[in-house]
Amino acid sequence: MATNHDRPSRLRFSDGMEFDLGGDLRVVHRRDGWYVVGRGMLIPVDDAAEGNRMIKDMQHKGGANDALRT
Repeated sequence: MATNHDRPSRLRFSDGMEFDLGGDLRVVHRRDGWYVVGRGMLIPVDDAAEGNRMIKDMQHKGGANDALRT
């Protein structure tokens, strides 16, 4: 099974926006909105509060083999 370490650490879009996908989950704001970023993931959310709720939920769900716990 692949771990999150095999995922890209940076994601760049053609409009010039770039995200560092490495590290722990966190909420970031960019000119086009809010995102949960980290552990190889980029997830758009409506606002910071939704992002924080999503991170909390993701940290409390899943098993030992869950990609979020690697």
